[in-house]
Amino acid sequence: MEHILQLGWDDHAIPHKIWIEQYYDGCRICLKVVKDVEPEMLSLIVPNIDVQTTHKAWQGKATNITPAYDDGVLFTQTRSLFNLPHGCVIWAVTHIQMQNGLKMSADKLCFVPKYSNQVSCFKVPA
Repeated sequence: MEHILQLGWDDHAIPHKIWIEQYYDGCRICLKVVKDVEPEMLSLIVPNIDVQTTHKAWQGKATNITPAYDDGVLFTQTRSLFNLPHGCVIWAVTHIQMQNGLKMSADKLCFVPKYSNQVSCFKVPA
């Protein structure tokens, strides 16, 4: 709304674009996933948080939560993008190789609220 804050990836070879912006009392997270076919635009509004807090939670990378499944046609994995004070934003990654050999994305962003007695949203593997 007021301004968009582009976030950078630690790995500059990653073609995906990610940015955040204030959205009323929450923060909108946008992710443009670039694959072989038309890019996929993902958007998620996280309630009750500001851009500054979300920006501080950005670590420049997505952290794997689940092991990857990859059979050569289907790739799927769950990753954490932001560990926020009241929950975390996860990225459900799904890439599909089509019959013409090109890969498409069928991803999803989700907010998982933190329960009051949880220390962190997800324990990240060491």
